[in-house]
Amino acid sequence: MPFAATAANKLTGTQLQQAVSGKKLVYLRKSLRFPGMMVNNTREHRPDGSMVYSCEYRRGDAPWTPCKSIGSVEKRVAGSRDIGVWSIKNGNLCSAKAAFGEHTEDCFAIHRQGAVYAANRVSGPRAVCMQGTITFK
Repeated sequence: MPFAATAANKLTGTQLQQAVSGKKLVYLRKSLRFPGMMVNNTREHRPDGSMVYSCEYRRGDAPWTPCKSIGSVEKRVAGSRDIGVWSIKNGNLCSAKAAFGEHTEDCFAIHRQGAVYAANRVSGPRAVCMQGTITFK
Protein backbone atom coordinates (compact mmCIF):
# COMPACT_ATOMS: atom_id res chain seq x y z
CA MET A 1 0.00 0.00 0.00
CA PRO A 2 1.35 3.45 -0.86
CA PHE A 3 -0.24 4.93 2.30
CA ALA A 4 -1.93 3.70 5.48
CA ALA A 5 -5.40 2.28 4.83
CA THR A 6 -7.75 3.77 7.42
CA ALA A 7 -11.49 4.05 7.94
CA ALA A 8 -11.17 7.79 7.24
CA ASN A 9 -9.75 7.31 3.71
CA LYS A 10 -11.89 4.29 2.71
CA LEU A 11 -14.42 4.91 -0.06
CA THR A 12 -17.88 3.73 0.90
CA GLY A 13 -21.45 3.98 -0.34
CA THR A 14 -22.00 6.52 -3.11
CA GLN A 15 -18.27 7.43 -3.28
CA LEU A 16 -17.32 3.82 -4.01
CA GLN A 17 -20.18 3.26 -6.47
CA GLN A 18 -19.25 6.40 -8.43
CA ALA A 19 -15.54 5.55 -8.45
CA VAL A 20 -16.13 2.06 -9.84
CA SER A 21 -19.31 1.83 -11.93
CA GLY A 22 -18.68 2.27 -15.64
CA LYS A 23 -14.93 2.62 -15.09
CA LYS A 24 -11.84 0.57 -15.81
CA LEU A 25 -9.74 -0.21 -12.74
CA VAL A 26 -6.09 -0.61 -13.77
CA TYR A 27 -3.18 -1.98 -11.78
CA LEU A 28 0.43 -2.42 -12.92
CA ARG A 29 2.50 -4.96 -11.02
CA LYS A 30 5.89 -6.65 -11.22
CA SER A 31 5.45 -10.24 -12.33
CA LEU A 32 5.83 -12.72 -9.49
CA ARG A 33 6.77 -15.50 -11.92
CA PHE A 34 9.09 -13.73 -14.37
CA PRO A 35 11.75 -11.30 -13.07
CA GLY A 36 11.99 -8.07 -15.06
CA MET A 37 8.47 -8.37 -16.43
CA MET A 38 5.57 -5.97 -15.76
CA VAL A 39 1.92 -7.01 -15.86
CA ASN A 40 -0.89 -4.60 -16.72
CA ASN A 41 -4.28 -5.78 -15.41
CA THR A 42 -7.62 -4.13 -16.18
CA ARG A 43 -11.05 -4.76 -14.69
CA GLU A 44 -13.83 -3.03 -16.61
CA HIS A 45 -16.76 -2.60 -14.20
CA ARG A 46 -19.87 -2.19 -16.33
CA PRO A 47 -22.93 -0.44 -14.84
CA ASP A 48 -25.00 -3.66 -15.18
CA GLY A 49 -22.71 -5.53 -12.74
CA SER A 50 -20.79 -7.45 -15.40
CA MET A 51 -17.01 -7.25 -15.58
CA VAL A 52 -14.31 -7.87 -18.19
CA TYR A 53 -10.82 -8.71 -16.93
CA SER A 54 -7.79 -8.42 -19.22
CA CYS A 55 -4.05 -8.95 -18.77
CA GLU A 56 -1.03 -7.70 -20.72
CA TYR A 57 2.71 -7.99 -20.06
CA ARG A 58 6.01 -6.53 -21.23
CA ARG A 59 9.72 -6.36 -20.47
CA GLY A 60 11.35 -2.95 -20.35
CA ASP A 61 9.95 -0.61 -22.98
CA ALA A 62 8.68 -3.38 -25.28
CA PRO A 63 5.07 -3.11 -26.48
CA TRP A 64 2.36 -4.60 -24.27
CA THR A 65 1.46 -8.19 -25.28
CA PRO A 66 -1.66 -10.14 -24.23
CA CYS A 67 -0.91 -12.61 -21.41
CA LYS A 68 -0.79 -16.27 -22.44
CA SER A 69 -2.58 -17.39 -19.30
CA ILE A 70 -4.17 -15.94 -16.17
CA GLY A 71 -4.65 -17.21 -12.63
CA SER A 72 -2.57 -18.65 -9.85
CA VAL A 73 -0.02 -21.45 -9.86
CA GLU A 74 -2.75 -23.79 -8.55
CA LYS A 75 -5.49 -22.74 -11.00
CA ARG A 76 -4.37 -21.45 -14.37
CA VAL A 77 -6.43 -20.88 -17.53
CA ALA A 78 -5.27 -20.10 -21.06
CA GLY A 79 -5.84 -16.66 -22.52
CA SER A 80 -5.58 -13.03 -21.51
CA ARG A 81 -9.24 -12.21 -20.81
CA ASP A 82 -12.07 -13.38 -18.60
CA ILE A 83 -15.57 -12.23 -17.79
CA GLY A 84 -17.30 -12.07 -14.46
CA VAL A 85 -19.46 -10.03 -12.14
CA TRP A 86 -18.77 -7.28 -9.63
CA SER A 87 -20.69 -5.90 -6.68
CA ILE A 88 -20.27 -3.84 -3.54
CA LYS A 89 -20.60 -5.90 -0.36
CA ASN A 90 -20.12 -4.54 3.15
CA GLY A 91 -18.52 -1.41 1.70
CA ASN A 92 -15.97 -3.36 -0.36
CA LEU A 93 -15.52 -3.96 -4.09
CA CYS A 94 -16.04 -7.67 -4.81
CA SER A 95 -15.68 -9.61 -8.05
CA ALA A 96 -15.74 -13.15 -9.36
CA LYS A 97 -14.28 -14.27 -12.68
CA ALA A 98 -16.01 -17.01 -14.71
CA ALA A 99 -12.92 -19.10 -15.51
CA PHE A 100 -12.11 -19.71 -11.85
CA GLY A 101 -15.45 -21.04 -10.64
CA GLU A 102 -18.01 -19.83 -8.15
CA HIS A 103 -15.78 -19.96 -5.04
CA THR A 104 -13.17 -17.45 -6.18
CA GLU A 105 -14.74 -14.15 -5.22
CA ASP A 106 -12.22 -11.53 -4.13
CA CYS A 107 -13.07 -8.38 -2.16
CA PHE A 108 -11.04 -5.21 -1.70
CA ALA A 109 -11.48 -2.04 0.32
CA ILE A 110 -10.75 0.96 -1.89
CA HIS A 111 -8.92 3.85 -0.24
CA ARG A 112 -7.98 7.31 -1.48
CA GLN A 113 -5.38 9.78 -0.30
CA GLY A 114 -5.44 12.94 -2.42
CA ALA A 115 -5.46 11.79 -6.04
CA VAL A 116 -3.98 8.33 -5.26
CA TYR A 117 -6.21 5.27 -4.99
CA ALA A 118 -5.24 1.96 -3.45
CA ALA A 119 -6.87 -1.44 -3.04
CA ASN A 120 -6.53 -3.36 0.23
CA ARG A 121 -7.38 -7.09 0.10
CA VAL A 122 -10.24 -8.04 2.44
CA SER A 123 -11.01 -11.60 1.27
CA GLY A 124 -10.46 -14.06 -1.55
CA PRO A 125 -7.56 -15.95 -3.08
CA ARG A 126 -4.13 -14.77 -1.95
CA ALA A 127 -2.90 -14.97 -5.55
CA VAL A 128 -5.00 -11.94 -6.51
CA CYS A 129 -2.44 -9.21 -7.13
CA MET A 130 -4.72 -6.18 -7.12
CA GLN A 131 -3.58 -4.97 -3.69
CA GLY A 132 -1.66 -1.70 -3.90
CA THR A 133 -1.90 1.39 -6.08
CA ILE A 134 -4.73 1.41 -8.63
CA THR A 135 -6.08 3.91 -11.16
CA PHE A 136 -9.55 4.45 -12.61
CA LYS A 137 -10.12 5.33 -16.26
